[in-house]
Amino acid sequence: MSARHHSDRQQEKIFETGSGDHRRVLADAIPVDPREFGLMKAAYGVGEVLEQLSIGRTSLYAAVKRRELTPVKFGRKTLFYATDLAAFLTRLRQAQIKIEPTARDP
Repeated sequence: MSARHHSDRQQEKIFETGSGDHRRVLADAIPVDPREFGLMKAAYGVGEVLEQLSIGRTSLYAAVKRRELTPVKFGRKTLFYATDLAAFLTRLRQAQIKIEPTARDP
């Protein structure tokens, strides 16, 4: 049985303790369909993630270190669930929307 369970119908909030006593939400309460981002497989290897996100290996592992993405080991292979990648991209999109200036700036 897998250490992490994902449901297409309902995705619960997953909390993990970060540095100190702060708790951070790793996945949104709103289900994210990976197909919205062109992700058709259940999980992707490191090389595939680098290609899909158009980022470098250092940036990928920086996101892992910040606990924005969670790798899963399958033997010697490191995988990332498509649902985690979709949630990561959704959080990036939401952060971008929050920092964009309004059209009526003085």
